[in-house]
Amino acid sequence: MNGYYLFGLIIALMLFIVTMIMVPIQYRYIKRVEEERKEDTYERMSAQEQFLHYNAQSNPLFLPANIIAYIIYKSINK
Repeated sequence: MNGYYLFGLIIALMLFIVTMIMVPIQYRYIKRVEEERKEDTYERMSAQEQFLHYNAQSNPLFLPANIIAYIIYKSINK
């Protein structure tokens, strides 16, 4: 087995594990953000809180988990 192949396989496996762990967490996060938008508390947040929300959603490591959680959220809450 090639060393680069094994390294890529390990990285892909780690990304898969992180994604599977983060999907329920991101689902709950998306659900809470949608509830806050309905209550208009999202507009009243401080700049620090908005920045934290932005960073939680824009981390490239969590992007697959965000997409999967969003699809699950939208399919359940049509």
